Amino acid sequence: MNSDSQQRDNALNQQLIVLLEEIKQYSQADDSAIVRVKRRIALNNFVNAIVNSRRLNKQTQWLGLANYEDYHNEALQLTFMEICSKIDEYNPQYPVMAWVNKIFRWRFIDVVNKEQKKGLTKVPKGEKISPVLSLDDINKEIHQSNQLSQAEVIKEVINKDPGKYLISEQLRGHPEANLKVILLFLLSGKKWKDISQELDIPLSTLSSFYQRRMHKIIDYLKKYI
Repeated sequence: MNSDSQQRDNALNQQLIVLLEEIKQYSQADDSAIVRVKRRIALNNFVNAIVNSRRLNKQTQWLGLANYEDYHNEALQLTFMEICSKIDEYNPQYPVMAWVNKIFRWRFIDVVNKEQKKGLTKVPKGEKISPVLSLDDINKEIHQSNQLSQAEVIKEVINKDPGKYLISEQLRGHPEANLKVILLFLLSGKKWKDISQELDIPLSTLSSFYQRRMHKIIDYLKKYI
């Protein structure tokens, strides 16, 4: 291996270690929506870095098998599931990709053995075995689940109001009309007209109070999401 290739591998390994450390920050023991989403995003970044690294073993010893591509994709899917659930088992004594490719090889063997038992290695080339998720499908599913959970995270941040900013910003003379209350009404799907009636405050007054603080609200929420 030449020095340039070695440098690239070292840089990749350092990048993956940083991503691993980021994942470990978000403990699986913490079941809050914010931590769940941040951990999922960190895991997705880690998987994408591996896929884009061009250092995944092609498992060429099985290239001659019918449905090799199906086996490859299924084994890779199982590999990502395993490494994401066993992040804490990585031994930093070895390069991250050595760990990933070792698991990948084991899972490929498992897939091949399973299909051989079913006799599917004799299926003519071109015929499909049971479908498996492609990498694009996996990333799409993760992306969609991140989007769905983002609303949960925003709602949780508003409810907890960690810096107490939302609850402290109140409409003068109406302590019950603070930003936290208004935002929770909006998240629940209420219209401004309904919120106005419920708080017994003119719509224009309420909307103006909210609009003047929009940028501060966004900056505040970004700190905790």
